[in-house]
Amino acid sequence: MPEQDNATDVFEVGDPLIEAVNRFLTPRPSPLTPRDEALLRQGMALDLACGLAASSWGEGPTVLLAHGWNSRRTHWGAFINALVDAGLRAVAVDAPAHGDSPGHQTNVFAYSQALVRVGGELGPLAGVIGHSFGAGAVAIALHRGLKADRAALISGPASLVSVIEAWGRHHYLAESEIPAFVRLVERQVGESIEALDITRLAAEMNHPVLVVHDQGDEDIPVEDGLAIAAAWPGARALITQRYGHRRILIAKEVLSEVVAFLK
Repeated sequence: MPEQDNATDVFEVGDPLIEAVNRFLTPRPSPLTPRDEALLRQGMALDLACGLAASSWGEGPTVLLAHGWNSRRTHWGAFINALVDAGLRAVAVDAPAHGDSPGHQTNVFAYSQALVRVGGELGPLAGVIGHSFGAGAVAIALHRGLKADRAALISGPASLVSVIEAWGRHHYLAESEIPAFVRLVERQVGESIEALDITRLAAEMNHPVLVVHDQGDEDIPVEDGLAIAAAWPGARALITQRYGHRRILIAKEVLSEVVAFLK
């Protein structure tokens, strides 16, 4: 734990900063839609020892899919269909505290640890794809031992500190409160936030990676994707122009480029 952690002991339950941290770490439920239910019926539920809800579609080399914050595994529908059509097996999991997986709160480090365990259960992966929060978790998981031949990081953050600070400002924390807010989140995560910086980890990686980001991303700026691609040795980058943060997951050019890269 970082030295600054002791300074957070002055905060008590009921303190506005503690309440802000709890909100930051608590995802909103994403109810199943009829489309989600239909996609689940087309796949096969997996019983993972790690406890995460997971489903599998298709046969062939396995590609693991890690969704973003406030999402669920069925939001990968377009990618699942594209992977299956290409002769690959798509396995999508609900992140901790998301979808049908257990838990109330989570964070990117907990998600990454879960992905390492999932990868260990599934065996060597032909590929792994992460979106947004899931892209950050995938990058950390690869650094922590997730075995995958190739990776695609879509709309992912370059700096977790920046994500936490941006959330705090968006939720009206005073600028003077931001450093303490970051350290309180860090205490809950149980790992140094700086040690989880994606660009720092990227420089130590050798996995073939495709970084995908849209210039009009309204949640995570395209500069984050460019920074990851610049730091990751041998990385390829696909920068799109009209899909934003979410529609990028159904864009035909993204689907074709990512599937071709993984194959």
